[in-house]
Amino acid sequence: MEYTGGAAVRKMIVGPRGLQVVTTNESPPSEPIPFHHELAQTPDPPEHICFYCAENSCEGGATPIARSDWAYEMLAREFPDFLAKLNGGVRYVKVAPSEDDPGSALGRSWRSMFGVESKEEAEAAMRKQGYEWEWLENQDLRVTSPPLEATRAASNGNTAFFNQIIAAATGWVDKRNDPTKAVVFAADGSPLPRDVVGAVDAWLRSNQFAREWRPGDFMIVDNTVACHARQPFDNEGVRRIYASISRGPKSVLPGGGGGGGTHLALSSGDLLPSVGLGCWKLRDAEEVVYEAIKAGCRLIDSACDYGNEQETGRGIKRAIEEGLCRREDLFVVSKLWNSFHARVEEGLSKTLEDLQLEYLDLYLIHFPIAQKYVPVSTRYPPEWVYDPAAKFPRMELARGVTYEQTWRGMERLHARGLAKNIGCCNINTAHLHQVLQYAKVKPAVLQVEMHPRNAQSRLLRFARERGVQVMAFSNLGSASYVELDMATPEDSLLSHPVVLAIAKSRDKTPAQILLRWGVQRGTAVIPKSSKPHRLRENLALFDFELSSDQVDQIDALNQNKRYNDPGHFCDLAFNTFCPIYD
Repeated sequence: MEYTGGAAVRKMIVGPRGLQVVTTNESPPSEPIPFHHELAQTPDPPEHICFYCAENSCEGGATPIARSDWAYEMLAREFPDFLAKLNGGVRYVKVAPSEDDPGSALGRSWRSMFGVESKEEAEAAMRKQGYEWEWLENQDLRVTSPPLEATRAASNGNTAFFNQIIAAATGWVDKRNDPTKAVVFAADGSPLPRDVVGAVDAWLRSNQFAREWRPGDFMIVDNTVACHARQPFDNEGVRRIYASISRGPKSVLPGGGGGGGTHLALSSGDLLPSVGLGCWKLRDAEEVVYEAIKAGCRLIDSACDYGNEQETGRGIKRAIEEGLCRREDLFVVSKLWNSFHARVEEGLSKTLEDLQLEYLDLYLIHFPIAQKYVPVSTRYPPEWVYDPAAKFPRMELARGVTYEQTWRGMERLHARGLAKNIGCCNINTAHLHQVLQYAKVKPAVLQVEMHPRNAQSRLLRFARERGVQVMAFSNLGSASYVELDMATPEDSLLSHPVVLAIAKSRDKTPAQILLRWGVQRGTAVIPKSSKPHRLRENLALFDFELSSDQVDQIDALNQNKRYNDPGHFCDLAFNTFCPIYD
């Protein structure tokens, strides 16, 4: 669609009519651009924005994005009165110059805004769109929008904080404009409370995804769900970022397998693939990891305790040497075992040695349990007991080692670049809240048991509201636990009538239905399989979408039933009661 009505100065690359490609905001590089939805101050905003980096040798200048539907949830919880008034709409007030002013973040002239040359043409365009206007000195134009929605239905079915409020109230300032008057409530013309606007701005900043542009990068932003901004950048190099906008609904992602799929954006700017390979209980790990990468898998979830990291490393090395992928294409995860809580660096050093890697993309604390240290030379992996040869083997805890101390060790590894992202496993909402209070480096990912029998919806919501992505393990429910006598065959979700019926209606396997449920609710999934055709099936989740009714049917299977609970299996196996869940 044509770019009509925006405030920022832009240059036309392709156009001027029909399909248009323009430069991104031409305002001074030193000026940050606040969060906003593109053209939300107009009656006809686009559904999507496409960005492309043609060239970039500048430092900075990332384009942060943040979820506005999650921002709406925050407002509903913390500022319900403001949200109630906001639902009545807002009006935007802006003074546009007669000629483009590149020195201002909103220096687009009224001629460029409406694609006209004369005042008469501008008035006709404004009249058609319901604007009010006033001509000022020097042929400047004060234009007031009609009442516009400040919250709208997003393409994913949620309601979003969809507007230009943050940009207008914090960034619409130059010699012609006063940001305190830039946006008002439509009902009575009163200004928006600055403290609430500031709180929303702070929330968006703390929950943003931002990665600096590299030449060739291409990104599509769903403008109905996500707002975006721009960080300052130096002006010593060359930066050419282009954009186009479009209307119309999105279609289901094509593909599946062969690397097709989606990613979760981490707070670091890294991208976590939505589907990967879990290596727990994986036999012949070298061959399976190699075949998984060959099939298109790029997320490998490993751990010291799995006892197969050397084999996993050989599979990764073989795939890279044969040109199936580059190291930077992979997202490799491992976990700090309980007996290394006081020796975090030693734990990671051994893992990197076994995996034959120089760094991990994500390092997680496996359990919130600090066990007595077992030297690598004594036994590796250390497992759950200190002395398995004892007459009555017991799990022995380390005294005086707190989770905060362990987290500080993780942060040191992150600072050295040995772990690009750090996170937690197997903790609940209260424990995650505590970590967020003292963490200098916020957990990027929380990995927990999550499947339709143990949906943990509150934990998922809490994590995502705090900008922590969730990776779900045991995605198929009880399948991995039957042979360990931790579940019965009757617990299986793969044979549940609801899952079977949905699978038949979609011409998919039951496993694909369960995995798609996990992906669709915004988690990364890491199923295990050693069969090549199953590896490909597990990746083929993006050529279909579960309906809301089908999702509701699967949601209804929740029983808060957990299979992986040390408070249960340690008590049975080692006569050691060590609960981490209530």
